[in-house]
Amino acid sequence: IGGYRRLIGKLLYLTTTRPDISFAIQQLSQFLSSPTITHYETACRVVRYLKGSPGRGLFFPRQSSLQLLGFADADWANCVDTRRSTSGYCFFLGSSLISWRAKKQNTVSRSSSEAEYRSLSFASCELQWLIYLLKDLSVTYDRAPVLYCDNQSAVHIASNPVFHERTKHLEIDCHFVRDKVQSGVFKLLPIST
Repeated sequence: IGGYRRLIGKLLYLTTTRPDISFAIQQLSQFLSSPTITHYETACRVVRYLKGSPGRGLFFPRQSSLQLLGFADADWANCVDTRRSTSGYCFFLGSSLISWRAKKQNTVSRSSSEAEYRSLSFASCELQWLIYLLKDLSVTYDRAPVLYCDNQSAVHIASNPVFHERTKHLEIDCHFVRDKVQSGVFKLLPIST
């Protein structure tokens, strides 16, 4: 167990520059308390993949634009044990990936729109932090930041000031996202999947 935990810890550290292994490591880290031989072999396979692809990673080209773009998504009730959804986002400064994260939601969502909206709120918090960070670093971007979401209902909830009984449980997340959109902190746009 100790060797598996150390290996996963080292691989988790590597995800800061190798986001291509993030999903595999996230899946493997769910079994830290009781790993099997299959889990260890899978982790070793990730190490072999890393050895076979040393030229991959994060790169920041000089001539890239300074447009801040984000993408938020969720997989609704994908965990077969708890039926909780996983939220995820990624942010680019120009063509360079600068932030990404995936996390299992704390509550079970009753609809895909709810799962997507919680993911949108999760991404909005990160976008706000990135805006503050860039401001502290005196980085000015070309255009207003844009956050894309592939769920029309979630985009509608963010732009519609009227609450309905069905969306009451989303009120806190909704107020946060709507406040940022209405104050012009970022633009919220739909994207097709």
